[in-house]
Amino acid sequence: MRLSSPIPVSARSAVRARLPSRGWPVLDWPQRRFRVGQPLRLDSAWPVGERTTADSDDALFVTGDALDVVAKLFGHGYESKAKVVYLDPPFFSQEDYVHEARLDGHADGRVVRTDAFQDRWGASDAAPYLEMLAPRLEAAVRLLRADGTLWLHLDYRAAYFARLLLEEIMGPRAFLNEIVWRRAPNLGRQAASHQFGRTLDTILVYGGPDAKLVPPTRLEPIEAAAIRFDDEGRPFTSAPRGDYTDASVAKLAAEGRVHTSASGKVYIKYFLVKNADDVWCRERRIDALWTDIPPLRHAAASERTGYPTQKPLALLERIIAAASDPGDLVIDLFAGSGTTGEAAYRLGRRFVLGDRGAVSRATARARLWRAGVPLKIIQETEPLGYQAAIASVERLGLLSRRVILSAPKDPLAWAVGGMDGDTFVIHWHAERKLGVRGKGIAMESPPIEVGGPLVVRAYADDGCVWQSTLEASAR
Repeated sequence: MRLSSPIPVSARSAVRARLPSRGWPVLDWPQRRFRVGQPLRLDSAWPVGERTTADSDDALFVTGDALDVVAKLFGHGYESKAKVVYLDPPFFSQEDYVHEARLDGHADGRVVRTDAFQDRWGASDAAPYLEMLAPRLEAAVRLLRADGTLWLHLDYRAAYFARLLLEEIMGPRAFLNEIVWRRAPNLGRQAASHQFGRTLDTILVYGGPDAKLVPPTRLEPIEAAAIRFDDEGRPFTSAPRGDYTDASVAKLAAEGRVHTSASGKVYIKYFLVKNADDVWCRERRIDALWTDIPPLRHAAASERTGYPTQKPLALLERIIAAASDPGDLVIDLFAGSGTTGEAAYRLGRRFVLGDRGAVSRATARARLWRAGVPLKIIQETEPLGYQAAIASVERLGLLSRRVILSAPKDPLAWAVGGMDGDTFVIHWHAERKLGVRGKGIAMESPPIEVGGPLVVRAYADDGCVWQSTLEASAR
């Protein structure tokens, strides 16, 4: 995607006034500038760290900071290929976030807590945060097709800064929407805070010159007293013509969608359909105020991974469905729990996820395996020294073997496979089943019919990896 021509001085000055003139300092987040027009330094090799037997380039997880992920993707021809880029970066909240894994449900309170990530920037001034965000937005934009859209998810703390950054990068004409999502009801501490509850998130949508969105519709029940029937027996409700032109009214009249009252007033007819509860409803296009997607706390327990900033699956499904077609590529550079990947897979889209966090990698891996995604992990940067998994192997036949895992006791996921050079090729895997009641994870594999040594990898909630190599032996 081509970046914008110079932006208005007012917007440029408003952003740069917050950025120190000394350049891009080195903080915890990599701060190097992703310079447009300059060649990227790519790794000479881009090894695959893991893959399933159903290997596919349609489902990738790239380990690393967003800038590193984009550089690696460029090395494999992903520049200007994405139809959707969704970004859910830190919100400038100045808080620490903890992942909570419930091992046996709510009854006995067995919870494993792990530090997920920090969203602290050292000062109340936004400059360090913007210095992190700006180059990553520049990099993300270069992944978009001419008809692609970038969705940046923030809240009141940084959304207004981010809009100025995006208009500097892409130009004011690239702005499509500012979507407001009510992520929580106004209850408890928010309602008693002596201000209007801060219950909203902002999603900024920018697009290329050919970008078009297809907003979904929803069914709104209509009161029985407002329902009329035309001469053909079709139920409808009506509304004043509003700002429809005479030409538009004439076109609607030809379609049988104009109702004229006894006094001569013109109304537009909206035909009704029944919902699943057999109630007559009007089908309405969804606008930029999203109040119909409930917060994650109201989602099924099987969806909640314990990742602290996880977004509802329904939210990402709406974004992806409105902005792409089946087969299109969706990229998320701050993948978190992997919601974008699962939503893309369910809707028939290809996807690439990226995140530098070990907890994110562990959570997303298990989640996508649970969803049946043939996940491939690229540039895996696990510690060189794995913790030793305790496992044994039972021979069932000439090539058939079963693996029993003894430690770690409560893995998030584990897999049995073999090594192909530096690549771990997975033959079978199991993941913890989420839910209100504990369901545990299978600690024995089914019969695996392959020759050679078997490699066992177990993944913990904190991102640690346990590994052992097993030779066939009798039990």
